[in-house]
Amino acid sequence: MFTELNVILGFDHLKPPKGQFVLISDSLTDGSFLIHHFLSLYIKGGWKVCLLALAQSFGHYNAVGQKLGVPLTQAREKGQLRFIDGLKCSLQMYTCAPQEGQGENPLRALRDKKATLRPLYDLVKTQICSEEGVLEGPTLLLVDDLSVLVSLGVSAKDVSDFMHYCRVLMCPTQQGYCRVLMCPTQQSQGAIVSLVHKDADVEDEENSTLFRHMAYHGTVHLAVEGLSSGYSRDVHGQSNLY
Repeated sequence: MFTELNVILGFDHLKPPKGQFVLISDSLTDGSFLIHHFLSLYIKGGWKVCLLALAQSFGHYNAVGQKLGVPLTQAREKGQLRFIDGLKCSLQMYTCAPQEGQGENPLRALRDKKATLRPLYDLVKTQICSEEGVLEGPTLLLVDDLSVLVSLGVSAKDVSDFMHYCRVLMCPTQQGYCRVLMCPTQQSQGAIVSLVHKDADVEDEENSTLFRHMAYHGTVHLAVEGLSSGYSRDVHGQSNLY
């Protein structure tokens, strides 16, 4: 899938990106096809993936994966794919009262303005790291998508802080990060891919602030935009690499 894009970026399923934070933004079109591209890339290569799904259910990703020839259900059963159902967690925060024995909802910040996304970070860390707190081989953290958290009322600052710690965990660029988290340098094996909406016709200051923060921290920015000439039957948009 998207062989030309892999050539431009310099990786494929046998040589996945390491130590990179790939930001996907879309404007007046849907950039989620790139989420499925990176997901299938890692699964086909036999690498580990942690998918934090805030926008869709597992059934959606599995249906798309089947069309791409990627058996996500099998990857999940083998432990290659770790799926965090953020969509379900967010719905539970608004529709269900907390019940004893269910554990802490990692998205309690949706209802408790004093809470942070630290529980969500801790959950991500337990899904992708060994007991020693390190990554075991090339691992992708895929977040789809960050704009959902802002739309549900989480501040851009809290979301940015969450992604900062995820970036330090997955692809530290300075030894100081490893010393603070007491993590060895093998964590450069990790990579992050995340989607943020940046619609040109919508004024959303919090989401715009989040995008600026993510663009600053990202090592690669893939901007998906609709055609200025409007809808076309054959070509629906364009992708820019920054």
